[in-house]
Parts: sequence; C-alpha cells; structure tokens
Amino acid sequence: MNTMLATVVLLSAQVRITVDTSEVPDLHEWGEKAKALCEEWYPKISEYLATPGFTPPQAVTIVFEKHRKGIAATSGTTIRVAADWVKRHPGDTGMIVHELVHVVQSYRGGGPGWVTEGIADYIRYFHYEKKTVFPPEQRRGSYRDGYRTAASFLAWLAETHDKDLIRKLNAAMRGGSYSDDLFKEWTRKDLRTLWEDYVSAP
Repeated sequence: MNTMLATVVLLSAQVRITVDTSEVPDLHEWGEKAKALCEEWYPKISEYLATPGFTPPQAVTIVFEKHRKGIAATSGTTIRVAADWVKRHPGDTGMIVHELVHVVQSYRGGGPGWVTEGIADYIRYFHYEKKTVFPPEQRRGSYRDGYRTAASFLAWLAETHDKDLIRKLNAAMRGGSYSDDLFKEWTRKDLRTLWEDYVSAP
C-alpha cells in the first residue's frame, strides 16, 4: 500500500473500513481514531437497528476532503468528511457516529428526513455520548427540524411512551411503511399532540 495515500484498511468480522486522508495527510492520526471508532460502533449500531432479513453493508469508506463545506455527508456506504471541520473541531467524533448510522440505516426513501436524521442523532447523543437529559433549547422549533431537536423528542417518546419506539421507527423506515399515523398506533396520540406534550413537559 502506498503510504503517501495515507489509506488505512481495517478488516473485521462485521465490516471493512477504508479511511482515505490522501487530500489531507495531516489528518492521518485523526483518521486512525475514526477507523477504530467505526470498528467499535458499527456492530453496536447494526444490532440496535437490526430488522429481519436485513444485512448491513459489509464495507464503509470514509474520505476526508480538503475543500468540502459543512461537516460531513453520507451517500450509500461512503462518508465524506470536511477536513476543515475536523481541524476546527478535533473533539467532534460524534459526527462520525452520526454518519455511520446513515450507512446502517440504508433507507431507500419514502420516509421523512426528520426521522432519518433524528434517529442518527439519537444514537449519537443518547447512546454514544450518553446524554441523559433533554435540553430545553431542543423544545423550540419543531420535531420536523430533525437532528438534535428530533433526537431529543424521540428520546423523550421512548422514555415516556414506548421504549421500543426507535426500533419500530427504524423498521418502518427501512421497510417503506412509515406513516405519521404509526405514532398514534404506538402511543394513542398523534404527532402534534405528542410534540405539545413534550414542549410543556417539566
């Protein structure tokens, strides 16, 4: 392997991780840590989001891009990370976990983005980062904003209504059967009422 490419390949029983820092070789060490993190968390995420008959992808590629804007984005099994973000936020390993969730989700469309991003941030914040509180600022806006707002809402729903709600949501999204009506089926309340309850909860 050409060391100038700064490409690291990791083989495990669950997944093959390829990390490419060829555009930004000074992030090689950070890439190594990302690789180890993925090795540890890919099986955990896959188990949590398991559904009958589904096999998670067996290979993931993480590419650090010198000119990418924002933070990171995932398409299929490729995670593209903005090098500038990592350099300015070297402690933000949670964003790798968030993107890794998207690889495991493998949703084929047909469901709302707020659920996809909400589940990814739920696993990031409430499993990987082990948060145990629901920040007041996440009660502003709407659950449809996705990300941390939706993650906090989903965490509250799982705690107060149905501990298996996240897994059920994942199964519906992956199977193409998602509907807002599922929340009423699982909690006996519609989404609007549930959000109002969440916002007003102590």
